[in-house]
Amino acid sequence: MADMNGNLISRKWNFVSPNKALAPTFGGGSGAPLTAAGNGRAECFGYAALPVRLEAGKTYQLRCEFRCEGLDDIQQHLRHAVSSKAFNDGIFSYERAGKSVVGENCFPGPAQATEAEVRVYFRFSPRGRVWWDSITLKECAPVGPRLVTVACRQGAAPKGSGLEYWQNWLQRAAELKADVALLPEMFNGKKPDQAETLDGPSGTLLANQARAGSMYVSASFYEQRGDIVYNTAPLYDRRGKLLGTYEKTFPFDPELEEGVTPGKRFPVFQTDFGKVGIIICYDSWFPETARMMNLKGAELLLFANAGYFVDLMPARAADNGLWIAVSSLNCPAGIWDSSGARGGEQVTSPTRYAPVTIRSYHFDHRIGMAIGKMDLSRKFSPHWWGGPMRSAPGGRLTRRTNLGGMEQAIAEAVNQLE
Repeated sequence: MADMNGNLISRKWNFVSPNKALAPTFGGGSGAPLTAAGNGRAECFGYAALPVRLEAGKTYQLRCEFRCEGLDDIQQHLRHAVSSKAFNDGIFSYERAGKSVVGENCFPGPAQATEAEVRVYFRFSPRGRVWWDSITLKECAPVGPRLVTVACRQGAAPKGSGLEYWQNWLQRAAELKADVALLPEMFNGKKPDQAETLDGPSGTLLANQARAGSMYVSASFYEQRGDIVYNTAPLYDRRGKLLGTYEKTFPFDPELEEGVTPGKRFPVFQTDFGKVGIIICYDSWFPETARMMNLKGAELLLFANAGYFVDLMPARAADNGLWIAVSSLNCPAGIWDSSGARGGEQVTSPTRYAPVTIRSYHFDHRIGMAIGKMDLSRKFSPHWWGGPMRSAPGGRLTRRTNLGGMEQAIAEAVNQLE
């Protein structure tokens, strides 16, 4: 059993290849640096394993630093994990540091002490090479909760009411200590030919109420920008400052016929509780929109719409490991966590095996407000088998087990001319 103090790369690693014909070439260990290289075959697969002991109730940090060449996609070709029969976790993101690549992650360990392995996988790269300069596993400070309370709207404003109605609604959200307040698509009731600039009445209202309530505020309305009209969702921070805008990427066909132009960006916004992405109405029919937000680091997805298919939300959440908050003019408001669990649900799916991270949920029928508190500190997948390395992938790129080329195949299929 390895002493986990210090760098692990020079310890005595075991090299494992379930199919010897596809074994990568591992080297090092027992005092020499750890290395791996492809064997000339795209199907190559194997891992280096080092036994370790995980103590009960501890929090651990797994960190690696390495140099590589010939790897098309680090997430595809490498995986760094801690694994036992009942527990698993590992590294899910990497950054360049000069000529090296660094990855790290902190995670709660097992509830009971267990014998485990640090595993370093090399896979699906015929000619790639890796040199590990450092691999460490050490105890670290516990990962605390990361709570966010979101207020969502169900229904349009009463007929004949104006922006004052939304001002009162947002004030109530602030009284309930919402961190984020989301209004529906086209909340101001105006058509594309009545589009406003961002500093017009609607944008000003959202900014003022964000500042007054010390909360993030978003909604959708038609925005005039020069000679173009977008269906725009601005996001204002707790001081009423505009963090940025999302322009609806997939306008509904009638919108195009009314002069609305599609957006082309998928921005993700850094807040004081995590990263936020936005989609609008018809966007939800295209899985690429939610997937793009996940790939760019979003944790919470704000979804303003006039109407939507409620049953899509568990899939969008579970596929991408996203928490989703929905406000709608004509359909129910709702909140979903990364496992696909819905706030306030009365019946739990018999095929979902995961803790629910929605701490509280309440719906006020009088004012059409759903308000829920979520914990973003742990991204559970709907099938949760001891940790994220052996569970449903939940948008984690390193969990892809194909040989690669999927994106290229999709692009070729989309661009194919009959």
